[in-house]
Amino acid sequence: MAQLDPRTLAPIISMAATWAVRKGMSKAYSRRTGSAPPGRADTSTPLLNVLLWAMLTAMTTALIDVVIQRTAANYSEHHDALPGGEDQQAS
Repeated sequence: MAQLDPRTLAPIISMAATWAVRKGMSKAYSRRTGSAPPGRADTSTPLLNVLLWAMLTAMTTALIDVVIQRTAANYSEHHDALPGGEDQQAS
């Protein structure tokens, strides 16, 4: 059975992790403020709050993606070599 390259699974894992973290962030925001997180078209919330929320979610998403992609690349890089020193990939 062929093994899947971790770099192939990384985007799927990244999307799932991002969804879960954003869901948790939204619940925490709702508990803390008593209202739903601001959206782009939310005119009742001050622009600064909308921008801060957008910045926080974008940074969190980017951080999750970078960590998962790099972890998958490092894992793949360190587990590609066979015990005899040959690579699994044919040249």
